[in-house]
Amino acid sequence: MRPLPPLLILLLCTLTSLAQAQQKEWPGVEKFASSITNLLWDLRGTNSLKHLRYDGTNIFPVTATGQNQSPFKEHAFVDVGVFQLVFSDTRAAWYFVSDDLKLITPVNISDMVEFKAEPGTAIRPVKNFPQDIQNIVWIGKNQQAELKLRWNGKELEIGAKTDKWIVQKVDAIVANRRVLEASGADGSLFWLAVSADGSEATWLKIEDIFGGHIHATPGRASQPPAATGLTPQLNDLANHAEDLLNSGEKIRAATLLRELERKNATKNDALKKLRTRFQALK
Repeated sequence: MRPLPPLLILLLCTLTSLAQAQQKEWPGVEKFASSITNLLWDLRGTNSLKHLRYDGTNIFPVTATGQNQSPFKEHAFVDVGVFQLVFSDTRAAWYFVSDDLKLITPVNISDMVEFKAEPGTAIRPVKNFPQDIQNIVWIGKNQQAELKLRWNGKELEIGAKTDKWIVQKVDAIVANRRVLEASGADGSLFWLAVSADGSEATWLKIEDIFGGHIHATPGRASQPPAATGLTPQLNDLANHAEDLLNSGEKIRAATLLRELERKNATKNDALKKLRTRFQALK
């Protein structure tokens, strides 16, 4: 596994506000926003935000009894199937919703860089991922460098220019809908999220990955923390990952397994139990 070297990690991080993600007004985005109105999601593996609802205007944290609390002050529908909540200049989360609206994957982010397809590039709606983005060059810029990205069909090519171009090929894996995941040599984690129309991509530095499902389809797996060696929060995430695996959602399950392994890297007993439990993903 070839991770990002420290220099490219530094150059790919931006110091601008996480509130920079723009609300998209594309018809597909508006249709998506309408489709999730009044759906109640149960979030899994999260610390305090356990339930979430959009009422057509605002996004609310929801109590265990189904009551909307004070709405979040800032949100944006950044793409078809994706919305963002901004908590502060340094804390934000993206929420990736499945095509059938039954599953949701929240991720806490600490940095982001927006990219656009290089001018003159022939783009198309992304139906087959990552095949539909192969060899598209994405260009971006932050306060530190000019940036370019390309998926060549086997690996992610990343270039950064200050005085001269530095280019590195790194391994990446499909982690969610229209998302490639790469890791850093320092243990950091990154997602490249591509827009549904194929015109834009966003580089996200990931701090935490969670799970979730609509309230109408509750989870089934129920192993207790005492049996798994995990904290209650991560144990909840592992039970959700088991449900995903049993329902055929192998990509999402594998993404959560990698997150669980990352968060338990120094806990050998918990790691062993996780790998035994999810050996079908290995």
